[in-house]
Amino acid sequence: MAQTSEERAARNEVAFRDANESIDARRRELELGGATPYLCECDDEGCTQLVRLTLSQYRDVRSGPRRFVIAPGHSTSGNVVADHAAYVVVEKDGIGGEIAENAW
Repeated sequence: MAQTSEERAARNEVAFRDANESIDARRRELELGGATPYLCECDDEGCTQLVRLTLSQYRDVRSGPRRFVIAPGHSTSGNVVADHAAYVVVEKDGIGGEIAENAW
């Protein structure tokens, strides 16, 4: 069965989120403080933009299974729930939100 572009984009965003969870686990293991570089979780599978977040900022992004951190100006579907100078937090809805929540 062919994936829709919304499904494909959501799966890309989930893959970036999973990579960031690995980065965060390593950061905690090493007990690093300060801002940590995370991958932008936009829907562009070739995106390599980094977003620097503190522990509390990252925890805020991860407060819900449908939330993603996006570099300013990058494309993604969903509702902007926080707009900061260095990053944007979006919450997915529709099929993208369901995919994100089921992959959590």
